[in-house]
Amino acid sequence: MGEQHVRRRTVLKGAVGALGLGSALGSTLAACGGSDSGGGTTSGGKAVVRMWSWYNDQEDQFPKLISAFEAAHSNIKIENRIFGTPDQYLPALQAAVAGGDVPEIFAPHTRALTYGTGGISADLKQELGDDFLKDFFDSANQEYTLDGKQYAVGWMAQTFGIFYNPDMLKKAGVEEDGIETWDDLIAASQKIKATGKFPVALSCNPTTSSLDFFLPLITQVADDPTYYLKLDQLKDGTTYEDPKVIQAIELQQKIVKGGVFQPGTTGTSGDQAPQIFYTGKSAMLFNGSWTPQGLTKDATPAFNKLYKVMKTPAIAPGKRHWTANQAGAGWAVAANSKNKDAALEFLKFMYSAEQYSPTMNDSNSMPATKSAAARIELPIMKQMTSWLLDGDGCPHIPFGPGSVAAGDPLAKIFDGSGEPAAVAKAMQQAVQNAKGG
Repeated sequence: MGEQHVRRRTVLKGAVGALGLGSALGSTLAACGGSDSGGGTTSGGKAVVRMWSWYNDQEDQFPKLISAFEAAHSNIKIENRIFGTPDQYLPALQAAVAGGDVPEIFAPHTRALTYGTGGISADLKQELGDDFLKDFFDSANQEYTLDGKQYAVGWMAQTFGIFYNPDMLKKAGVEEDGIETWDDLIAASQKIKATGKFPVALSCNPTTSSLDFFLPLITQVADDPTYYLKLDQLKDGTTYEDPKVIQAIELQQKIVKGGVFQPGTTGTSGDQAPQIFYTGKSAMLFNGSWTPQGLTKDATPAFNKLYKVMKTPAIAPGKRHWTANQAGAGWAVAANSKNKDAALEFLKFMYSAEQYSPTMNDSNSMPATKSAAARIELPIMKQMTSWLLDGDGCPHIPFGPGSVAAGDPLAKIFDGSGEPAAVAKAMQQAVQNAKGG
């Protein structure tokens, strides 16, 4: 699942390059009246709901969902299409948008908000109502919400933690429950380094991956999970040069200088960081909730019985352990499809208690709803999800125009070549450049 992590960040990088294309396509749509045709969506008298994504994690579960739905809805046919990678998926989606023939249900990618404000995606707050949406984690809803409208719903949630080898901590004289704050982690790192091992393995390649680690630090400094949402949109006068952002960069610099991570984090890929961990070169690994699936596949059975996970440290004793939530996986519904109602019916079916929780459990995935989270079976997934149920989830995906470009200047903190104020200024300029001024 490390591959999954790389794929997700590749998506974010791709979104920057695709932004210009997307804007051009948006202009084309505007010239056509901003409406998809909704044509070609019937078959044998049945309403056809096309569903597009790159969600290979549930490729075995989707046929079961579709079969059960169609058995109960003889007038609706579901056509599921899973693209091999996000890189293959995104151009196909954009071409469909440009051609005015948007699939009825689609993964909106990082353009969830722009598709919404552009009239491509339906406002699910209006279509499904608050009673349906209130079961989702707040942070999962927030990533798709703008100006009171919600343009998608989360499919898989995601959170991050510190995976650790308890035997290596014990050898270094570090107590498993002795790391509450970043200062505790820095102190533990010195003990671990004395044993000849790296303390924490981290991937910052591509550099946008470093946002997984950095953006929750902004929330820790602000103690406000809505702060990054405003920064992401550069709303209410927020900029990357705000004191809260600079303070978060200073904290990150302190952690890096404290010797917490392995050398060369900006050259370490999403696949390599777990390898450093499960081959015993590091005592810990900062990574996401997809990690258990990957370790089950790649590490030895003995290691899989051994490793554990703890919350990411807090900024100070007693403070909330804000951890990254949200995932790039969600569903949007085409606003102008003739079969929108059929699409909404299938969407509600997928999230029903009888279908959603088994789908997530059978694919070892983290659900986006509180009710399904309460029914998780994999123990370590259950532990990580409990942090979200406790309210520790915070934003960490840059959906705003140009936002993902803020990740590149952070490399100077990880390689020691930049200072916080200058890096903050570079982040603001990078975002402004990427959004076009």
